[in-house]
Amino acid sequence: MRRAMAVVLCAAGLILAASAPAAARPVLFVGNLEDGTVSLVDAHALRVLGGLNVIPDGNTPRDPAQAAIYPALVQAKGLDYVQGLALSPDGRTLYVSRGYLGDVAAFDIASRRLLWRLEVTSQRADHVVLTPDGSRLFVSALTTNQVQAIDTRTHAFVGSFPTGDWPHVLEMSPNGRYVYNGSLGDQLLPQGTPTRTDITVADARTLQVVRTLPFDAGVRPFVFGPRHRSLFVQFSFFNGFRQVNPITGAIVATKNLPVEGPALNEKPSSYPNQAAHHGIDVSGDGKLICDAATVSDYVALVRRGTLSTAAIIPVGDQPAEAETSLDGRYCFVANRGPASNSLSVISYAKRREVKRVRLGKHPQEEVEGRVPDGVLRAAGFLH
Repeated sequence: MRRAMAVVLCAAGLILAASAPAAARPVLFVGNLEDGTVSLVDAHALRVLGGLNVIPDGNTPRDPAQAAIYPALVQAKGLDYVQGLALSPDGRTLYVSRGYLGDVAAFDIASRRLLWRLEVTSQRADHVVLTPDGSRLFVSALTTNQVQAIDTRTHAFVGSFPTGDWPHVLEMSPNGRYVYNGSLGDQLLPQGTPTRTDITVADARTLQVVRTLPFDAGVRPFVFGPRHRSLFVQFSFFNGFRQVNPITGAIVATKNLPVEGPALNEKPSSYPNQAAHHGIDVSGDGKLICDAATVSDYVALVRRGTLSTAAIIPVGDQPAEAETSLDGRYCFVANRGPASNSLSVISYAKRREVKRVRLGKHPQEEVEGRVPDGVLRAAGFLH
């Protein structure tokens, strides 16, 4: 009887073990533009697990036409191997838009292997965003004024939709139905020349444009607020952000933030890439907005309800991306300037920087997701 009971208990234990979800941990991926690497940061322990080489196939374009113009691009704008990042829902595949290499590439994290790559129509493959189910990846084709859609199962382009001039940041609507794209405007035109600076809203399935929201300045990073009734949008040359109605495009409120540090005596026309502030997100509880003041080297925490300033927090050189942690506790801010090359960890509760983590050269784009420990172990990130 005891032997039979032991067999039953053993079998039950095996069934439970087989049905239990595999252990996973939150990992922040940060792209290092000039290194061609992505740093993996344990988002709980706040330490770097290692780096992933995302240019294993070489540091020059694979496409002959792109290769022909590549030296001029690098001379004019510098190296850009990692422009945008997206992580599959299962935490096993990393998608990278590779800037002036002009393509989008997929990597198996466990084996660190390049799975496939697709050349975009643009001289720069810009930001990317993935649908919640992971089936469709969107990439901003900056110089051809369109967003291209990729079927991640077939590894093929399945269409595109038109945008304003120089499409940049991409976000999915909270319900996963629509793609929002903000356009910078053609920065090669003389100052004051008319150019289209819009937020374009398209159906993620049909790729039909359902709404265009025009603005008088280039659209930088933006984020949905709680209950999805507002967008908080950063604009070219502007020190602060604006609250925007996502249906009409009307500006509901404006938050001006101080010009400090290295920007005190700098003319807006001299701002690198026209970006005064570049990086914005909302805390997990929806009470605070985290705003990266790129030219002033600080992060502002702003009360969402009143738009009053809760804290001005000095960080590293040129903070240029902001990402709220999955648990809602931190705002991760990438300091892209050569004097920093780091990640500032901002505590929403303490309203201060609680840690600074060293990264690769020119860190910027960030994405966080849960990655199975088995994947990280296979890749050598866990021991």
